[in-house]
Amino acid sequence: MKFKRTVHRVVALLAAVLLLAAACGGNDDEAAPAPTEVETPMATEQPTQLAAPMATEQPTSVATVPATEVPTPVEVAPVQIFGSPLGPIGESPEADPAFGQPVPGLSGTSIDGSPLEWTPGERPAAIVFLAHWCPACQAEVVEFTSWLAAGNNLPEGVDLLSVVTLVDPDRDYYPPSQWLADGGWPFPVLVDSADNEIAAAYGQAGTPFWVFVFGDGTLALRGSGRIPPEGLAELFDQLLAPGEG
Repeated sequence: MKFKRTVHRVVALLAAVLLLAAACGGNDDEAAPAPTEVETPMATEQPTQLAAPMATEQPTSVATVPATEVPTPVEVAPVQIFGSPLGPIGESPEADPAFGQPVPGLSGTSIDGSPLEWTPGERPAAIVFLAHWCPACQAEVVEFTSWLAAGNNLPEGVDLLSVVTLVDPDRDYYPPSQWLADGGWPFPVLVDSADNEIAAAYGQAGTPFWVFVFGDGTLALRGSGRIPPEGLAELFDQLLAPGEG
């Protein structure tokens, strides 16, 4: 199968579904109050002392079960970026100078604290950059989770990766790990570094910021703004379509 090398159809569809006005910049929201700190209660009971077994009894041997490590949520973490950055998006998606350029691979930490790696070129993909304090991102999460809860699904054969970026402890819906867990967001979430290195490598401008990747790992399209779930499904169908020669 040859991958689509003309972007006109995808760009036309994006123009129809991308809500460009519904995007956030870097300073659109007022700072939220800091989360309330819950005081840990002091222990009031002493553990009960068990009687030692009599000398004539042999204690039963119990196998030691290794403790299972539970990942701890993280909000920012170091990342590794493989490949050249895409650079700025330019004046419009149609004139994006990075179109057809290989997109960088990513390795870092999932928002639940476990390792997460994404390698472009395995199959078509979309990456959505989300900021916890951004009202458009908050609306995007609510709309997608409601759409999925209603029994809808995205097309098979594509990946959807989320990147939490521009994290600010003094703004709304911090920490983002709790925000997305409360919202029931079902997609993999990679956390950006404290310096927002992933966002910089992908030329992020505003949030939510969408990046669409052909199945061969090259850039299909980038743009800022909300995308309705039905529109995203259509865009995925275009990425899965065979090439035109």
